[in-house]
Amino acid sequence: AEGGVELGLDRFTNQDLSNTVWAYSTLGLLHSGFFKDAENQVLKRLKNLRPFKGQEIANILWSFATLNAQPDPALIDALSSYITSVCCGKKGVADEYSISKIFKRQELANVAWSCAVVGRYPEELMKILYTGIVGTANDPNRMKQIFHDDGLQQSSIMTLYYVQLAADIEASKLRLALPTGFPNGWGESEEHVKGNGDDLIEMSSSMLTLTISKLQKDVSNTFTDIGFENVLEHVIDTNEIKDEYGFQLPQTPQEFLSIDIANIGQKVGVEVDGPGHFVRLIDDNRKPNNKVTLDGQFADKGENRVNGPTLLKHRLLTHLGWNIIHLPYWEYQSLGGDREKERKYCKSL
Repeated sequence: AEGGVELGLDRFTNQDLSNTVWAYSTLGLLHSGFFKDAENQVLKRLKNLRPFKGQEIANILWSFATLNAQPDPALIDALSSYITSVCCGKKGVADEYSISKIFKRQELANVAWSCAVVGRYPEELMKILYTGIVGTANDPNRMKQIFHDDGLQQSSIMTLYYVQLAADIEASKLRLALPTGFPNGWGESEEHVKGNGDDLIEMSSSMLTLTISKLQKDVSNTFTDIGFENVLEHVIDTNEIKDEYGFQLPQTPQEFLSIDIANIGQKVGVEVDGPGHFVRLIDDNRKPNNKVTLDGQFADKGENRVNGPTLLKHRLLTHLGWNIIHLPYWEYQSLGGDREKERKYCKSL
């Protein structure tokens, strides 16, 4: 990363840029200087009309969102304009056929998820994404034929739930909607699911984690000790979203969001953020860089920054009326099992 910054990224092809930021994101490593230079390169190349492939665009946006790299809004807007232009058909309108020439549906889901993570929903872009993913005729078989796939991957279906809820709350004027009866008939065949090992979005989009770690149990017991009643792994499903909050997610019941430790009556949740919730900042601190400083509960902690999925999950739960407290795993572990220190720490939260 340091070498790329020093030598410049002009020598990188579009695919080089896309592959490199994607590689860093899959490793959970963020070099702010490199990503800022990559962002500037993309903006420059879009202005100079150097074409990007659909996969390259999807990988770039997904990587910035996953690593919580804080892209400039200008990058989202520029890529949105570019996608709108390249997806237009002969009559100047983007339809399922014209979109399928540029993107696979999983790539479109990656872009939609990235928009939700950064909280920007360009109107024309979102229309194109929904047209490309689920079409306009509520016909999953037609979409399979147009895109030459076997249906939507399971993680892409879950991604659409999160995007739909985020857009309903944060961009309701767009009036986006998933098809009636979704996801019935929209997923891959069982045989194809078993053989599919290339499900990129699964690494970042799932906000439903139903494994209980020893650390979670210890933290839960400590909160109980100080008088904070709680349950482990409280799950919010789509029916609850629809009935209690009024958001119109598809009717098929689906477990949707989980909270590590929850006091349901007070709607206070504690997220025990393990290593999978963070990215590692690898900038050389001895050199000036373009690092973005985050404030508040999500301020960078040493070499750690919360990742994009954690931010999106926090926003969604907050929108649903929950007060979410985040407990970084190393802070609790550093107490060394001293019960008095652990109780004092939990009280401070």
